[in-house]
Amino acid sequence: MKKLRPALAALALVATAWLAPSRAAAVPKMDVKLFFGVGSTTFVPRLPDVELPDPDTGEPILVGGRHPATFTNWGGGLSARVRADKVFGEIGLAFTRFKFRISRTLVAIAAAEGNPIDPALEGNSAQMNSLELPLTAGYVPYANPYFKIYLYGGLVNNFNLKGFVKRDGGGEIKFRPKDIPGYPLSIYVAGARLGTQFDLGPFNFDFNYTINMNSATKTDFRTNTHVFRFYLGWLF
Repeated sequence: MKKLRPALAALALVATAWLAPSRAAAVPKMDVKLFFGVGSTTFVPRLPDVELPDPDTGEPILVGGRHPATFTNWGGGLSARVRADKVFGEIGLAFTRFKFRISRTLVAIAAAEGNPIDPALEGNSAQMNSLELPLTAGYVPYANPYFKIYLYGGLVNNFNLKGFVKRDGGGEIKFRPKDIPGYPLSIYVAGARLGTQFDLGPFNFDFNYTINMNSATKTDFRTNTHVFRFYLGWLF
């Protein structure tokens, strides 16, 4: 019997190691995240170079080329993130608002198309409300009980809903995306997103960049958008 003890001990050790749950068999963990953030939206219209009459003076002005214009945005929402070992997936729903300026170029384009903008609105900032449905997945290169790093990418479905512009003298004009003269926004814009997140206890820090895959405007020319955003979230 004494001779069997070492063999039984070795057998028990091997059985324990074999029966112990592996990392791959770890139960997936889900976090629900409430988040809010700010960022910037850059519009880059790809216009051909043409001369159009100034709606005020009648003098020719050069319109066209690529003239980026950057404006602020903000938003917030909820998401669910499921992590299994080193991989994770996340789905969310967010309300966002971005600004854009009713520039002289926009006024000239609208006038040339026979659908002029109220001259009193030139120079004012318009705002558009949107809903975002991001679907992302990624990799967790480092994790401990207190700090985690996430690298991810995926698809962002953006639905422009309704906008408004405030007059300088008071009052407000509401409009749908396609109602903007000369520069109608697309109702649906698909975006490719890349980002990184950091969990620090119950806090989540999310930095992401999104570029549109279809034109942001329903025009003969293409308009690109570049959206940078920082979200601060609380994990439940």
